[in-house]
Amino acid sequence: MQPTYSFSEIKSLIPSLDLSTLPVLQQLIEEENNAYPPVEIKALYKLICLRNRYLTRNAVKFEYLLSFN
Repeated sequence: MQPTYSFSEIKSLIPSLDLSTLPVLQQLIEEENNAYPPVEIKALYKLICLRNRYLTRNAVKFEYLLSFN
């Protein structure tokens, strides 16, 4: 079974995603779990987690800055 997207395609796609589209990508990876080697799945989840943490941290800073106005 071939995955819809290769590891390198997903890796390059993750930085361009926002908080609403990250769960969609995560669901796609979970559905095609058998098509990727375990090492790649672990790396993809780590990249998604880091991206999610980055977006959340920036959203908090944005809300914090808006509270002063």
